[in-house]
Amino acid sequence: MPIGSGKAEIALPKTEQLIADGAPVSGMLVLRGQDLAGSMRSEIMSQLGPYAPPENLQEMAGATIITLAEFDDHEEEIYEIPEVRDFFQRQNKIWSPWLFAGTIFTADLFAIVLASLPTITCCRRDGHLRVEWQEEEMQAFLHQALPAAAKLHRRAGIGKENGCALLSASAAYLGLPFTR
Repeated sequence: MPIGSGKAEIALPKTEQLIADGAPVSGMLVLRGQDLAGSMRSEIMSQLGPYAPPENLQEMAGATIITLAEFDDHEEEIYEIPEVRDFFQRQNKIWSPWLFAGTIFTADLFAIVLASLPTITCCRRDGHLRVEWQEEEMQAFLHQALPAAAKLHRRAGIGKENGCALLSASAAYLGLPFTR
């Protein structure tokens, strides 16, 4: 199970390395502390919202590291921080573009999904972190995120077969079954 910090200062060098290594990562979307106060800010919605320009969406589909800045001083993982959890849980009720855009080549998407779940349990023992969640909540997240992903795939001109392949890879990354 991948565990990630989702911190921009850590992720940026990873992004550069992934791009240099030829991994399908096209860029990074950085959320800042002030972005967490309300629902998604207009500049983020302009990139990943239901009316985002198709050419932007084509580049972002399954190839974007989504990370949070300004949380480096926290000892907790990004998905343990209450204001981060509140933001993603609130945002997912409105619009959930993470499965559409997030890359499966880093742990950032997994951290976002964990932050989105209503219940997680984190245990630290002997320097190791173990995170547990309820499978029903993980499946509910997937079902909640599918309509936004499907709309964004259509908007980007990504056919149903390719869109399903991207979602299937994301579901496998999360450890969930996904049938077309």
